[in-house]
Amino acid sequence: MRISSSTLYQSGVNNMSNLQAQLVQLNMQIDNQKRVVTPADDPVAAARIQLLNTSSGQNDQYKTNTQSVQSWLSLSDTTLNSAVNLMNAMKSQAIHAGDGSLSTTQLQAIQQTVKEGISELTGYANATDGNGSYLFSGNQVSTAPFSVNLGSATPVTYNGDNGQRSVQISASRVMTISDPGNAVFGTPGGSGTGAFDSLINLYNLLGQNPKPANYTAQLSSITNQITDASQQMTTSLASIGAREQENANLQSMSTSLNLQYNTSIGDLQNLDMAQAISNFTMTQTSLQYTQKTYAQVSQLSLFNYISG
Repeated sequence: MRISSSTLYQSGVNNMSNLQAQLVQLNMQIDNQKRVVTPADDPVAAARIQLLNTSSGQNDQYKTNTQSVQSWLSLSDTTLNSAVNLMNAMKSQAIHAGDGSLSTTQLQAIQQTVKEGISELTGYANATDGNGSYLFSGNQVSTAPFSVNLGSATPVTYNGDNGQRSVQISASRVMTISDPGNAVFGTPGGSGTGAFDSLINLYNLLGQNPKPANYTAQLSSITNQITDASQQMTTSLASIGAREQENANLQSMSTSLNLQYNTSIGDLQNLDMAQAISNFTMTQTSLQYTQKTYAQVSQLSLFNYISG
């Protein structure tokens, strides 16, 4: 079978073009230290890498969200735990005030302690996340949830709403991160300001001189009010703790998923540098020989033999 000169030339050009393309591809892989630089390098792997990168990006966002949730819940936990301890201390003061041997001056001293306790409770109830957002005002994060004025006809007012803020922390989980103050500092089935009401009632009772005839009965009722408010806070605290644990579990899962994504991407993407350099050298050598062969063949013709 006869092979024309044009066929030989075209075959040589094609071989050199293919080898040059391989060199360019290998050079890009070596420069980027990646096996798949463009989709053309491995379309199936490139599609899989893109999908994994998208999933990894979503997972990173969820992890960032869980970190924000952790911060918010941790602050709420710490603040509410302090409030529960305060209410227990106020309950002890109420019990102490039931000692019939206490003088008016001693009762006034207890009253002053209760006043300071009300101020402290206000600080806890109006706590912020450090960026100016109030923890216990529902969705009204820019509004201080409680206003307290012992000299007013309405000494305490809740300014927030009943809303609860939520954050997406996984593809299938939206977590509630906030609790409205009227639920946290209220009493079951009662006032949304129950914790404050109980301490204000104690403050007012201790300020009466002489003591009312039903002082002991009133004091017992107030002590029960403080107990109910403390139990409500403890219930809220337990709920926050449960969410903290779930969030921590999701953070750990997110970290594991991120490792899996990176491993899978690495398996598809990582380049064997030694093998790549070896392939580059071999391809470069093949191209050099092909170029020399092509140069020699391109100089051959029937007239060379005739003239010889």
